[in-house]
Order: sequence, then C-alpha cells, then structure tokens
Amino acid sequence: MSGGTVVIVPARFGASRLPGKPLADIAGKPLIVRVLDGIRGCGASLVAAATDDERIASAVRGAGYEVVMTGEAPSGTARVADAWRRLGRPGERVVNLQGDEPLASASWIDALSSMELDAEEVGTLARPRPADEISQPSSVKVVCDSCGRALYFSRLPIPYGASSMLEHVGVYCFTPESLESCVAAPLSPASASERLEQLSWMSAGTVIRVVEGDFRGFGIDTPEDLERVRRLLG
Repeated sequence: MSGGTVVIVPARFGASRLPGKPLADIAGKPLIVRVLDGIRGCGASLVAAATDDERIASAVRGAGYEVVMTGEAPSGTARVADAWRRLGRPGERVVNLQGDEPLASASWIDALSSMELDAEEVGTLARPRPADEISQPSSVKVVCDSCGRALYFSRLPIPYGASSMLEHVGVYCFTPESLESCVAAPLSPASASERLEQLSWMSAGTVIRVVEGDFRGFGIDTPEDLERVRRLLG
C-alpha cells in the first residue's frame, strides 16, 4: 500500500453549528456513511474515516468501512494527518475529503488523483456557480490566476461584482510533503478571520492548484443545508 491514493474522511461529533453532524440521518443513513458510500468505486488504494468519537466509529464500522481512531485535532487536515501517520504514512497522494459532503462522488477522487502536483503543492476542486446562489458565508468562494492557482478563498462573494463565481469543493489532495508542511503552518490572521485553514497554508507559501468542473454537491454547514439534502435524497 505504499503507492497510489489514500482517502481519509475526518469527522468530529462536536461541530459548533450542527452538533452530532456526522451522525445526522439522511434517508436512513448517517451523513458520514453517505460520504463514504458516495466515493465507493474510486481508484484509491485505501479509504477510511478518522475520528476521536466512538459513536461515529461505530456507525462507520457498521457500514463496513475502515476507521482510524485519532486524538483531538484543531482541524480536519490535522486529523487526517494524525490518521495517516497511524496507518504508517501510506500512499503517494493523501486526500482529505471533508465529512460533510453527502453528494461526493468517485469522480472527485479520480480528478484529484490525476493532478500533476509538485512535492509541496496541494490540489483541490471548484465548481462554477451563479453568484446569487452562493452568497451565504457557508459557501466558500475561490479566485484563481490564469494557471489555476488559488489566489484567495473567502466566505464573502469574490471577485466583487461577478455574476458567476467559483465555489470551493470540500476536498484536498496532498503529497506526503505538503500534508506535513500544511499541518505545521502557523495560523494566519486571514485564516483566523475567515475560519478557513487553507489560508494559513497559502500564507506559509503553499501553492494550491484548483481543478474546475461539474462537481455537483454542497457541504452541510447549517440545519437548512441538512434539510435541503434530506429533500434531495429522501
């Protein structure tokens, strides 16, 4: 298992805006299981959830998936790194698929696995959306340069005045080197203000490459998001 892509889905019980979110029922299945089901069939050599909560671990195991018990973590990526180390640092690529993306699909993982990344770079995904549909702070926007490198991520609409924007998709692809450097990056003022960990990585010099595509879905960040996906999948 030394090569290939490893996918780790971090999940914690105590989300501030939606406590117990990973276990929220969506058409008869917990959210965390929906995420894992969605990427079934991807080309990864290993798929596992990472959590410090036995309730979440039990739900994952009950659905037939692997789970890694971690310690407490300040961020999803820190939890992924903890799990990856406990697994013995497998893979040439390590994907952090956020555990609140119930419409995630294998195509997301395959798109990331095929990216060309230098050792210290990170890959991620974005989807074009009408600006008026992603105006809420729960929807993270990204602006890129002409080579597809992220310039900035924000919860505010960016670029100002645009009718169409890029909505960030909650998934990252790391090399072993970039995963270690991102976890070690100090908290930047912009990251603390926006509550977006990737801004700390960029402040420390990490390049984030963005693939644009029709990566349909949305993250569950509020009770309204949860009701929306229940309507879609119910």
